[in-house]
Amino acid sequence: MSIPLDVITEILSLLPVKSLLRFRCVSKQLCASIDSPEFVKLHLSRSKETYSKSSLILELRSGFFSANLDSLDIAVQLLDHPLDGYPEKTVEVIGCCNGLLALKWYWRNEVYLLNPSTKKHRLLPDIVIDSESHDNNSGIDRFGFGYDASTDDYKLVRIIMSSKQVFVYSLKTNSWKRVQDFSYHDSFPIRLKGGGSLVGGALNWAKLKWDCHALLITAFDLKNENFFVVPLPDDMTNEKSSFTNFRNLSVLGGCLSVTCVNRTNINDCYDVWVMKEYGIKESWTKLFSFPWSPKESNLKTIAYSKCGNKVLLRPEPAENSYFCWYDLKEQTSHEFQIPGLPLHYWSEPTVCFESLVSPHEGESDMERKKRKEEMKK
Repeated sequence: MSIPLDVITEILSLLPVKSLLRFRCVSKQLCASIDSPEFVKLHLSRSKETYSKSSLILELRSGFFSANLDSLDIAVQLLDHPLDGYPEKTVEVIGCCNGLLALKWYWRNEVYLLNPSTKKHRLLPDIVIDSESHDNNSGIDRFGFGYDASTDDYKLVRIIMSSKQVFVYSLKTNSWKRVQDFSYHDSFPIRLKGGGSLVGGALNWAKLKWDCHALLITAFDLKNENFFVVPLPDDMTNEKSSFTNFRNLSVLGGCLSVTCVNRTNINDCYDVWVMKEYGIKESWTKLFSFPWSPKESNLKTIAYSKCGNKVLLRPEPAENSYFCWYDLKEQTSHEFQIPGLPLHYWSEPTVCFESLVSPHEGESDMERKKRKEEMKK
């Protein structure tokens, strides 16, 4: 008695990528099924539902490391990537979406897309920028990477800070195009490692308003490819020094999250806010407050625990490379170290799901042939 195809597909969708890559060798039919766009999307949705398939990508000067989000007591593993071995060791993560990492060499314009689960990567084409005012140092530019569900496409956004020009890369067409300029005559986007925060089909950046030092959040809609302002809670916009109290903008449980220092209490503390319904000002909710220390200039929310009753935090700069679980119910915190990290781990972590999403979508036959020939060398 044969097993129905839909049952086989469901079973396969629950397996880790490493197993699926081995099963591709069983038969041409199974290989075609695993490589099909429908199965790739099904497997991705299962990965997001399964906490054990989530990893922390940790960026160090000695390379990139991966830690299982479900087992942070297990030692980190070295992650292979296309820029491994560069003497400057200045490769950084500028975005992550659906299992694809966007990596950039800090002092050059080279940007790669990497799937750390399949080890496949792609070098993006250069941008042709016709501007005398453009500074070729991409280290000062702002980036963001995300998925546009309306076109089933992955897009990388680059804001050229020296000329205000904005370019969008499409994975489907493997090309860049210029869109609406980034107007910041009265404000300046704050540099946060990791690129724009992806929520609700938009990339979000924090900005400083020059005249009053107020905090703003500017977003880029990946569908319409234009900018708009995300409203902040009144408790933050009413503060004259909202920017000086701002600490981080991140994504927590699929919601936009802002961390700021609350100096109105007797004891200063961090306030962690989440926007439960993206774009709706009234949906901002103060999730919890966390003791503030003068030794720490930043606090990043990373992820909820498997049961959803704790939040993983990353204080910075952190002595002895510690992370922290904050218990939402008990309002207590527990510091810990991830085995294998050096004592002075300094970078922000990135949450990445296992997936089969390919960085080679939209690749021409000639590009595919050239890539396969290079792999044989």
